[in-house]
Amino acid sequence: MQSLRPSPKFTDFPGLLRSAPAMCRDLATGRYRRWPFGTLLGGLLGLIYLVNPLDFLPDALPGIGVVDDTLMIGVFLTFLSRDVRKYLSWKRAHETKESKNR
Repeated sequence: MQSLRPSPKFTDFPGLLRSAPAMCRDLATGRYRRWPFGTLLGGLLGLIYLVNPLDFLPDALPGIGVVDDTLMIGVFLTFLSRDVRKYLSWKRAHETKESKNR
């Protein structure tokens, strides 16, 4: 398993999240072929966990009830940001290669 460090800075998330739809479009069209299966599976399982009424820490506990939900979102965003950074690196290299071929 790859290390999650260095974790993205909080200020990096808006840009990474704005790039995620472009990554999804390129995945859907087959232009970008590195499917982030772990992140997609983790996102799906995380979503199921968030909507499931049975939590590790019940939300009714004041102050700490949302800790597990917040942790789940944080882990997913970390994985997503790692995959979006890989995508952006691929996109820059791909666009550079296309501009040289013109």
